[in-house]
Amino acid sequence: MRARTALGGVALCGFLMTMGAQAQEKIVGPWLWVVYPTAANQGGQASTDVDSFDAATNGDVTELDVAQNGAMQDEDVGGVRWTIGELVNGQVNAMLTQIGLLNGDVNDHTAYGFIAIESPRAQNDVTMRVGSDDSIKVWLNGDEKHRNAVNRGGGENYLDNFKVDLKAGENLLLVKCSERSGGWTLSVGIEAEYTANLDNYADEVDVTPPPKLEGPYLWMIAPTAAGQGGANSTDVDSLDEASGGRVTEKEIAMWGPLEGSLVGDYRWTEGKIAPTGGGNLNNMLTEIGLTNGDVDDHTAYGYINVVSPVAQKARGYIGTDDSSKVWVNGKQVERHAGNQGVGDYARNFPIELRRGSNPVLVKCSERTGGWTLFFGIAATQRLEYNTKQYLSVDPAGKQATAWGELKRR
Repeated sequence: MRARTALGGVALCGFLMTMGAQAQEKIVGPWLWVVYPTAANQGGQASTDVDSFDAATNGDVTELDVAQNGAMQDEDVGGVRWTIGELVNGQVNAMLTQIGLLNGDVNDHTAYGFIAIESPRAQNDVTMRVGSDDSIKVWLNGDEKHRNAVNRGGGENYLDNFKVDLKAGENLLLVKCSERSGGWTLSVGIEAEYTANLDNYADEVDVTPPPKLEGPYLWMIAPTAAGQGGANSTDVDSLDEASGGRVTEKEIAMWGPLEGSLVGDYRWTEGKIAPTGGGNLNNMLTEIGLTNGDVDDHTAYGYINVVSPVAQKARGYIGTDDSSKVWVNGKQVERHAGNQGVGDYARNFPIELRRGSNPVLVKCSERTGGWTLFFGIAATQRLEYNTKQYLSVDPAGKQATAWGELKRR
């Protein structure tokens, strides 16, 4: 676990709270979150004293490490990245699903939330109140301040209270909430004057979701085996299969396709996708002639070239029905093997853009029902979009052409 690094720049999520004894606001955040499964039937009370960090990293990271040093957005801890999310009405499961760390209602899981508490002065013997469904642990500045190994409901309300000391300046708050079954809720508040934020622990990129990227993109589809669309086809290279090995996902992700070039029975075709509505992907593919009405067990690929004026960090936002993968500059940056419906963004992930052209390939595999895709990029510097290849590739011989390199920007 690396210690915090001050990034400066944009203040993402600070907010001032001045509380009285009868009106203690809950800390909405945003917080940084990670979540880990427990053994079957061992969530909640039974996992209160199980260090899920230690288990996930084989001892490389522990609860004490995080409690003492904090966390960094997008830092990988045992295969899970610290992800920003707001705790609204105490709804842990819904929030973790919205930010892409879970896929719907779960049991037997442990979540950790981290946030920094800025105090304008030393405030001693102030009251902290928490509620949890089910068990809870709280650390402040590396010290365990509260533990309640219990299976209970009602965590959207305060259920426990205890005394803490806030030092002047930054105080690191880590909360652990373990779920056994049923609802999963958490409430945290402090009867003091403070600012809760992640200014030193999060990217400078605004966490506000960007507008949906309508395109135009270049689109391609490929059928899967019956019953093998959606989650089952997430890691199947349908371009390779459809073209008999002449074109692969990796190649298109690196260089982009040529409009009109053939892959199997279909040609890369330009189209714009609606920013709203279930089934928007299927509807658009029908409009541009790649499908004929509603289909199941198919995979679609959308290519777009993102032009950035500078090298910059950005965030991708995506919601898909059903599974997804995203590549930027040939590197896979997102993967979600799930079958679900969506009405908006469901996940977000970090992106590094280089100056000039950045080929982006989005994959969305459909099992049954609606076929939906929402995608967008949030960046500090304004982006432009086109469907040009970063470097032209002849699918027949897979030879890069010199003129493609000349038009990379």
